[in-house]
Amino acid sequence: MENRDQVSKAATNYGEVAKSIVIKYNAPLFLLLLIIISTIMSPVFLTNRNIFNILVQQVPYFLISLGVMLSIMTAGIDLSVAAIAGCGNVLVSIIIYNLGQNSIVWLFIGTACALVMGCIIGLINGLLIGKLRMAAFITTLAMMSAGQGLAFLMTNGAQIQLKSEYASCGALTWFAAARDPLGVPIAVYMAALFVLVFWFIMRFTAFGRLVLAVGSNENAVRLAGINVAKYKILVYVISGGLSALAGVFVAGRTALGMPAISQSDYALTTVAACVIGGVALEGGKGTVLFTVVGVLILALITNIMNLIGVATYLQWIAKGVIIVLAILLSRLGQKDLA
Repeated sequence: MENRDQVSKAATNYGEVAKSIVIKYNAPLFLLLLIIISTIMSPVFLTNRNIFNILVQQVPYFLISLGVMLSIMTAGIDLSVAAIAGCGNVLVSIIIYNLGQNSIVWLFIGTACALVMGCIIGLINGLLIGKLRMAAFITTLAMMSAGQGLAFLMTNGAQIQLKSEYASCGALTWFAAARDPLGVPIAVYMAALFVLVFWFIMRFTAFGRLVLAVGSNENAVRLAGINVAKYKILVYVISGGLSALAGVFVAGRTALGMPAISQSDYALTTVAACVIGGVALEGGKGTVLFTVVGVLILALITNIMNLIGVATYLQWIAKGVIIVLAILLSRLGQKDLA
């Protein structure tokens, strides 16, 4: 009888451990399951060409998701990222098209100008949210509209064709398309570097700990004498800069300055990726690596549906269902761990 009780207790303990592992690592486990299912559904999925194409296509999402992650961690949100990416894309294209025909220096000048613009828009968001304590949702929604208008205004609604024979354009398109001897896109290394830097910042620096603390209990952080507004401003400045850099990369990939990028799905997809990766919408919780996993999950869903010929509108439905399930799983996990 005693042995049966011990066996039953051990089984219960193992069950609890397994349950906690599934709850804690649900995003990586789901990614692994998705890889297995995708491999079965399409023989093309695991080819080097397909995998590397997925990674290079997700470079803008990797960059933008890091900034969105920071904003959500502070119990805010940044819906203006696509508009900022569009402004960065258009500005660097204008500079290259008009001034960068003969010198690669104009690529760096154009990129720097795009980054400054992105940071300025992020600064405005940060001041309104951090200093004036305006709601992040409404503030960044308004900035999204203004940024879209600015992107179209700069080009009068037209696209800018970047000619590869121009020095600056050639360098930018080379960077966006270049691969190492193993076939890995060079831009993927850039994205990986940003991910590692942000992982280090969030894991080992005071800035990272305070960002989480602000989202977890802003009043307590303020009463401790810490300038909450400063950290919120920095978060939105970083988000703006990363979004603008993503826009520059897209200009290189497409050889186009496209104001329509300001109306893309960057905000929806990166917010969804953060939630799937376990970043709590209430703030104070989340990790860099799991956010990247969230981006990859959404990328693989889109990729396998494209490979098997699923219609775009059905992909939207699938993404919506997965986002809801991710939020539900996160809620259930929080209740079980409470």
